[in-house]
Amino acid sequence: MPPRPVLVVSLIAFGFLLLTGGHFHRDKISSAVDKQRDYVRQTRRSRFNKVVCFGDSLSDAGNGAWLFTNRTWPKDTAVFALTPTLTISPGQYVGHRFTNGPVYSEYVAQTLGVPLISYATGGASISHRVSSRSGEHGMLPVDCIFEQIAKYSIGKTDESSTLFIVYAGANDAYFSLDEGGTPAEVLVDLKTAIQALRDIGGKYFVVPTLPPLGDNYPYANALPKAAQPMYYFSTELRKLYLDWARKEKGIAIADFYSLYSRLMNSPEKYGFKREHLKEGCIGHSCADDWREYIWFDDYHPTTYVHSLLADEALKSLDSLLWWNSGRV
Repeated sequence: MPPRPVLVVSLIAFGFLLLTGGHFHRDKISSAVDKQRDYVRQTRRSRFNKVVCFGDSLSDAGNGAWLFTNRTWPKDTAVFALTPTLTISPGQYVGHRFTNGPVYSEYVAQTLGVPLISYATGGASISHRVSSRSGEHGMLPVDCIFEQIAKYSIGKTDESSTLFIVYAGANDAYFSLDEGGTPAEVLVDLKTAIQALRDIGGKYFVVPTLPPLGDNYPYANALPKAAQPMYYFSTELRKLYLDWARKEKGIAIADFYSLYSRLMNSPEKYGFKREHLKEGCIGHSCADDWREYIWFDDYHPTTYVHSLLADEALKSLDSLLWWNSGRV
């Protein structure tokens, strides 16, 4: 360690440099720090060799409900449906996803530079407590998330380099209106699901929260009486997730709830139109103005919002890796 007078003089000189050296020196220092942080962030992320996603239509990457419904739902009438994964269409369900382009898990995998394996299926609940069904009229049975995990787990023993995404609860909220079910039961099931993945060596998990399923959700237009109970369900589930994750290792809560709240409270800041908050753009054919809508249809966001959800998921992952590896 340098003698104290030398250290003090060095600090004074460094401060003088920052104060008198103009923006050039400060910008160079800031740029160097940012580059170092980016390097560390990418190094931490490089531990993953794939992303594996379990969930419902909010995560369905086009190979879920479409296969379970014998290639009948959701229909994709876009002429370029078979073009590369990141195709975007203003007014069509693209690649049999429930939106007009990639879903958030695809953006996450693309950013990490690893393949995505998606078992997510439109209509899935987390367990057998409530129905898992899909199709144009919602009558065809599909795998619940427990079953998705069971199928993936066959023969797996070391999943320590896998980033798992488990996004559950939306259909549990919908179907609970008729069949019962509570946020606390979803959390119990989620704990079981995470443990099943830990049993095959899983260490890192991203668990998103639901949007605030209230009056601003287009679904409420058709069933206004559902707005309040679904708002309670999504709000309570978020609280339970956050409390649980504080005591758990390897759990990154992607707070989609807060992101949607920001989008809905200040839509203009993100390029959305306030008059479209309760509308899905597909009902207006979307045309060239689909970026003005948060929602693509009555239940699902546009692919642009999915890209924002991916950013939120990666932010939560970086925070988890930061705590596990030390700060920079």
